Amino acid sequence: MATLTIPNTFVNGATIVAAEHNANFTAVKTFVDGLASGTNFDAGAINTEDIAAAAITATKIATGAVTSAKIQTSVALTTPDIGVATGTSLTATGQVIGRYTINPVVGTYSFVLTDEGKLTEFDNAGATNVTIQNDSGANFPVGAQLLAVQTGAGQVTFVAGGGVTLNATPGLKLRAQYSSAVLIKRAANSWIVLGDLSS
Repeated sequence: MATLTIPNTFVNGATIVAAEHNANFTAVKTFVDGLASGTNFDAGAINTEDIAAAAITATKIATGAVTSAKIQTSVALTTPDIGVATGTSLTATGQVIGRYTINPVVGTYSFVLTDEGKLTEFDNAGATNVTIQNDSGANFPVGAQLLAVQTGAGQVTFVAGGGVTLNATPGLKLRAQYSSAVLIKRAANSWIVLGDLSS
């Protein structure tokens, strides 16, 4: 803890000057105000045992105040939300659960950026074209994956937007009702379609 310095000392029988008396109170007030703002705490002055359980909540942490350097090496991540995690690789052991959001679509459709990580279901009675836009319309990152399934009787055909290359075999159509495919972006405006396809 930083040291509180009282500028004036008085002895018995001495005359107390108002200015000196006020200076002492001002020193105490300045020090206490510093504690309130957090400036007079020494490094390490507040330890884990000094903080009540669950006393520090997200609303009490200033925006950007918690950085990588301030987080211990090993941190347990718990539900409901751990936010966005990035890195060059991730090793997971045990049971890893991932759930897709279902995106039902009726009619012709063009994939948009928010479709990544979802299962898009095409429930149409008649034939349906599904367009993969070029990068100027929907610039998915390389490696993005789009999942599609034909839940209706209408056959789904994947269509390349202007300047887009779509590669697949034997063709760019889902074979039958409940056929599915994954579309993977390999490079700028270049995709590959893998799944239960037909020509």
